[in-house]
Amino acid sequence: MCRMIAFASAEPVDGTPYLARLADFSRRGNLVDGWERRPGGNHPDGWGIAYLQEGGIRVLRSGKPACADPLLGETRVRTDRFLGHVRYASNAATVNAANAHPFVAGGIALAHNGTFRGSVGREADARGVSDTLVFLERLAGRWREKTLHALREALSGMLGDPGLVGDYSAANMLIASGGKLFALRKFRMNEGYYTLFLRATPGRVEAASEPPDDDAGWEPMGNGLLAELYPRGSRSVSLSGE
Repeated sequence: MCRMIAFASAEPVDGTPYLARLADFSRRGNLVDGWERRPGGNHPDGWGIAYLQEGGIRVLRSGKPACADPLLGETRVRTDRFLGHVRYASNAATVNAANAHPFVAGGIALAHNGTFRGSVGREADARGVSDTLVFLERLAGRWREKTLHALREALSGMLGDPGLVGDYSAANMLIASGGKLFALRKFRMNEGYYTLFLRATPGRVEAASEPPDDDAGWEPMGNGLLAELYPRGSRSVSLSGE
């Protein structure tokens, strides 16, 4: 169970407000009815960010709660491409910085909300790592041409393979490669939790698991929709078979 936020902007901007939103998500991010509310924060089990700087993707991760981690308060980021993630771990053994999202493999940074099963889940259990990392490693081997349509085909094939991902809960994702940023909403249960919203403002487009403010313009993504985020908006395609 996780919360995520990302943006693409025309010019580098101060990332402090987005770090503050991660802390807020950690403290009181939405949970669906029947899921435990935790006094230490609804998503306390680590946080991480990936951002573009000097032509490469930089990553910072922590196993501590974003709402109480001094490192987050001390972090300064100025960038035009950013994604961030906070989590509540399904497996307490994975609560550490090494298993915090986002993960990086093959020049791709990926943050995920959901749980994979199948061979991905079994390999993750055997290695003691996140199922998201295993999924990303497989994706890096399939996604050769870093385009929206090539990503759609790679994700469609992987998520349509029950032997690979099993009866997964959701594959909500933020994906960065070079200067490109993508958002996917794909769920199989708990529609009210596995949400993802987009908002376009002059010179910037944002994605978030839930609107972090009451400002107008946040629009929910449909199930199975994959979007590429540009500073002036986004373009979207549906996964094959949707």
